[in-house]
Amino acid sequence: MYVCGVPRDSSEFAKLLEIEQSLFGDISLPPAMARQFFAFRPEIFAAVLGPHDRVAAYSSIFPLRKEWADAFVAGDVTEPELTPAMMLTRADCHEDASLYIGSVAVADGFDPIMKSVLLAGMLSWRIQQLRHGAIERVSVMMTAANPQGERMIERMGARELNAGANRRDGYAVYGRSVTPGFLARASLVIEKCLNSGVVRMSRNYVPIVGSGRPTPVEAMPATV
Repeated sequence: MYVCGVPRDSSEFAKLLEIEQSLFGDISLPPAMARQFFAFRPEIFAAVLGPHDRVAAYSSIFPLRKEWADAFVAGDVTEPELTPAMMLTRADCHEDASLYIGSVAVADGFDPIMKSVLLAGMLSWRIQQLRHGAIERVSVMMTAANPQGERMIERMGARELNAGANRRDGYAVYGRSVTPGFLARASLVIEKCLNSGVVRMSRNYVPIVGSGRPTPVEAMPATV
């Protein structure tokens, strides 16, 4: 059984961070800064945990303030340079906000079918997280560090916002608007990849979008 949700403590987050560093190294957040992000808004990160609390998959989404979103697209700021001060707080309005998808990854050692199931579970969890915020529209941005990322960007229908040649890290940045209709269509596609009983959704999280004090979402047991 695998469980998807926000890392429950610094120990679980350290396991996520270890995989992040092994996969992306210097092009990702420095470990010390990543820990500051986790302390600032833990819900930025999500992980699928398997037996013995092994991190099987994880993702990170950063809600950027407008001036920093513009700087990121322009290439004046790159992922390793992001700081919590560049992020929206939970109390800020997230309508039409820009969310940077930092990572969507699966750990090594899984066959292609299981990788698809784990990714589908992770994306399903993120969709529910966005829906909980009751936001009508946000913009998502992403870069591709490998061919898998390129395929994901293509499937999302994202368009190029700036070429890699114009950005200091050399990676093109892509984006698209996310609306309730898009989330509904994405859910239908993801459902085809889900394997009942493999990944359980943990609903005890604070939304990545919305406002107000962080309070756990009412428990809603669900299995995909």
